Amino acid sequence: MAQAMPQTAVVYDDIDHHIGEAGSIERACVPMGMYLAWCVNLHLISEQLQQSCETLLLRLRYREVTGSELLVAGCGGRLTSDCLNAQGRQFTDRYYAAFLDDFRAVFGEDIYGVADDWAHYDRLSRVLTRHYMAGAEKSRRRAGSRGSKWWKFWS
Repeated sequence: MAQAMPQTAVVYDDIDHHIGEAGSIERACVPMGMYLAWCVNLHLISEQLQQSCETLLLRLRYREVTGSELLVAGCGGRLTSDCLNAQGRQFTDRYYAAFLDDFRAVFGEDIYGVADDWAHYDRLSRVLTRHYMAGAEKSRRRAGSRGSKWWKFWS
């Protein structure tokens, strides 16, 4: 019987790609950190990340730490498929290439000048959630749901 080859994690983003333009690790982490925090809050993270960073995740949900801190301490500064569950990977595969464009649309061209705080996260999370929900609606339609109304069930 042939053994399955272990899959290599997909690297969506890495602070090394941003540090030159950002000027510091702290600034380079902000966009990815906010994305990761959003994934945590929507329960789109992997069981592996949940187990390895249990306390940090709890502190993030209580807004005691930022997504940037989780990105560095829990993910080594890399946003990878190993950090996400199946739904998180599916959304990130489809959306992440446009993420920085949306980040710029919300905050302006200086993406590394955005303060790493929860007020800025709240502004961005609305945009991310809108994209996520739009994708979920498309998936439901592709799966055969015709969007019939619940009250027409007995018709």
